[in-house]
Amino acid sequence: MHIVLYHHAVIPPPKYGGTERVLYWLAKALVKKGHRVSLIAQEGSAIPPEYGIEVIPIARNESRWEDLVPSAADIIHLQSTPGSVPKKPFLVTIHGNGQPGEQFHPNTVFLSRKHAEIHNSTHFVYNGIDPDDYQCNPRRGDALVFLAKASWKVKNLKGAIGIAHESRQRLEIMGSRDWPFQLHRIRPTIRGIHYRGMCGDDEKRSILREAKALLFPVRWNEPFGLAIIEALASGCPVFGTPYGSLPELITPEVGFLSADSREHVRALLNHQFSPETCRKAVLGRFTHHHMATKYLEYYEKILNDGSLSYPNGQGPRTLGSSRELLPWIN
Repeated sequence: MHIVLYHHAVIPPPKYGGTERVLYWLAKALVKKGHRVSLIAQEGSAIPPEYGIEVIPIARNESRWEDLVPSAADIIHLQSTPGSVPKKPFLVTIHGNGQPGEQFHPNTVFLSRKHAEIHNSTHFVYNGIDPDDYQCNPRRGDALVFLAKASWKVKNLKGAIGIAHESRQRLEIMGSRDWPFQLHRIRPTIRGIHYRGMCGDDEKRSILREAKALLFPVRWNEPFGLAIIEALASGCPVFGTPYGSLPELITPEVGFLSADSREHVRALLNHQFSPETCRKAVLGRFTHHHMATKYLEYYEKILNDGSLSYPNGQGPRTLGSSRELLPWIN
């Protein structure tokens, strides 16, 4: 099968870029499975030629991406809803939460069961990572980690700081370019808080493979949470909230779920998770090969049937408010 992946961004990303990293891993896995992959990505994308991925550059200010699709392509995989219907068969992956009432093309998949559910769908593919990019150190350090867009209220950096403070443990914060909550001004008064800002992959992976735990106390229906499986692949258990995809990713063997910060503090003080068990959870369900296998099933379905089916006869759309701030007890 000749598969065209399109995303108007630099792939792989120099620093932040969850969608871009997932697409990079997907392309590698599809080639490994014997398929031809053409990747239409922004100029500056640099993928080693030995991976066998055909990179088709598109200028930063160019929007006519469909003109670059090879004539022999079987299917196009997009990362957002197109403005017009492509001429060739296509699949769309939605990576975020839609606006209330927003409608999507029938050939759309989401990132988790819950993500699909709140968009009136049953079609989803879990993100997958290349586990070889992450090392699992059986001997852990004593630092907690927060890895998310720290300036977004739904990511709940304030809650993570509270957990670290109450449990008297050091917290490494990796996230937004800017200092949230003017943290650079109050940092001297908060002992044990280290804000690293935007981190490249090498620095991030180094911190994760030594960390005691990842704090992920989100206050919204998280579509997936790539940081969760990056942490688990590094042998790092995850302490999160029971919202969105998290109950699908975090089992009692590899983490803890609660919307109460006091329960998180107690759980951290009784921390007994195995780094090897955390990593095995990713190897069994969330690698780029698992992801590619599931996407291939959807590609075949679209090529054979023309579109994805919906038992209720209605296509995907956002049900209710998917961006509300969900409860958190300090």
